[in-house]
Amino acid sequence: MTQAPMNPQGSGSKPDEHSGGGHDGRSGGKRETRDVVRLVVFGLGLVLLIAFVIGNSTTVKVNFVFFNTRASLIWVILLSALLGVLVDRLVIAVRRRRKK
Repeated sequence: MTQAPMNPQGSGSKPDEHSGGGHDGRSGGKRETRDVVRLVVFGLGLVLLIAFVIGNSTTVKVNFVFFNTRASLIWVILLSALLGVLVDRLVIAVRRRRKK
């Protein structure tokens, strides 16, 4: 009398039932590798963001047209980036509207 091979969890079910859905389990391995790569890239990005914030946390004088103020450099950089994105989106919207 033969028994079904044991899977790593110790039950008597078929070994490919709990693998990544492929016959040999390789497709699950690709997915796991992709998830690990994404986590590593996210972690590195987070570390770089924290370093960027710490490196640009000094207070600077900001000259507007009608007044002056002091703000943390990181807020000035982020506000400038946000305004740049908004202007970019506005230009794209105007170009699309002109094409119609």
